[in-house]
Amino acid sequence: MLLSVSALIEFINQKKELIKESDALVKKYEKQSTNVKNSREFEAINKEIEMQQLEIKLAEKHIKDAQEEIAEKAVMLEKAKKNVGAKETVLKGKKDELEKIIAATEKEEKQYSKISDEARENIDDRLLYSYDRIRNSYRNGLAVVPVERDACGGCFNSIPPQRQSEIRQHKKIIVCENCGRILVDDELNAATEVQK
Repeated sequence: MLLSVSALIEFINQKKELIKESDALVKKYEKQSTNVKNSREFEAINKEIEMQQLEIKLAEKHIKDAQEEIAEKAVMLEKAKKNVGAKETVLKGKKDELEKIIAATEKEEKQYSKISDEARENIDDRLLYSYDRIRNSYRNGLAVVPVERDACGGCFNSIPPQRQSEIRQHKKIIVCENCGRILVDDELNAATEVQK
């Protein structure tokens, strides 16, 4: 049974009280055994004394087991504290590493944001709204994905050959029927490079 340390301490205290009560009963029965009138009474009192002594031994065993469980919990607590300390050290290292990466890419991010803002000025509002909606609806933020190995680069759903042919012609904007992302052919994706 899994009990908390406070519950185990309470359990031990209850067993100690039981031992005190049993001791008192043993003394009472021993006093009574001096005033017995027949052998039947004597045997009954001796049985009661034996029962109380067995109760004491059982309570002592329960106390010992509970104390061992408390000791085990203390060992487990120490192990858990050491593990938490190690994990916190790793976490601190990862946070420092993340801050360095963020600082290193901040300049690049500002530059790309500037290029993005300039490009947004030349695009139709309706298309821009659709692009932003698609981009914000996915966790990885990809709104334009290439067709790779005959599948959408976002949801990996199969794209039919006719649809792939339309994408390669670049005549209109084609979206994935499953996820709604804008599809481009692999060649256009590889050739497109952000100018710095």
